[in-house]
Amino acid sequence: MMKYWSSVMKYIKKFLIQWASVALLIPAIPVTAETVHIAHCRGACPPAGGPDNEVVVRHLYAASVDSGTGLAQWVAYRVLPGSVGVASLLPRRWEADSLLRSGVPDELLEAEGPRLVQPDLSNVQDREYRVNEVLINPEDRGRLAPMSSFAGTPYWEELNKLSNMAPLPPALRLGSWARLEMAINELSARTGVLYVVTGPLSANPQGYFKVVVSTDGLVAFEFPRDLPLHADFCVQASTLARIEARIGFALFPSAAPGAATTLQEDLGCRH
Repeated sequence: MMKYWSSVMKYIKKFLIQWASVALLIPAIPVTAETVHIAHCRGACPPAGGPDNEVVVRHLYAASVDSGTGLAQWVAYRVLPGSVGVASLLPRRWEADSLLRSGVPDELLEAEGPRLVQPDLSNVQDREYRVNEVLINPEDRGRLAPMSSFAGTPYWEELNKLSNMAPLPPALRLGSWARLEMAINELSARTGVLYVVTGPLSANPQGYFKVVVSTDGLVAFEFPRDLPLHADFCVQASTLARIEARIGFALFPSAAPGAATTLQEDLGCRH
């Protein structure tokens, strides 16, 4: 078994390149001699999480999806100067992620809160939000890997996959969260590649985190779910240790970057 798994790991290391899309179903056996290199993660990706979690590697992001909730536990991506583009006119039509073996859990069909709800088939105008007979409420849905960071690539459409979805309240999604994403895009255009890992702070998200890594180090942010629309994202600065304590796993299992000396200021936080 170990010989077989070693061969699988060697195959993945050789062929899992920048624009690959695969699902990694990590078995519960010890693997110490091999490392899976995924270009979206700085160093190594965070752990998959629960025993039934699935790690999906798309062209633009990697995500660990909780098969119980159907939502991402973390999403990792890297922003390149050439990947940023204008996303305002790109279609935002949610799609099931065909790489996930678990599909959409029954719990997400409940018609309550910021969840997926069963559609009203009598209204043909709602079809743009229909995914396998599941209707998504667009007001309560956001993308952990943002469309604007990858509108300059031919793969932007995969950001509409459910593996990239999070129940981000509109005030947060359109406010400080979006302004941080814009600052990341602008900084990448000026300086080069930036790595980002993001996700919910708990299973029933009361907030979200975003950690940005450059050659200089990292900066971390926490966003409460009820953050007002006009809140300053700079005020949400946190620490890697605090975020990892809240989520219960290491975001950089190989070696965590140190705190950046100028990155926060480079993102526009000068106070």
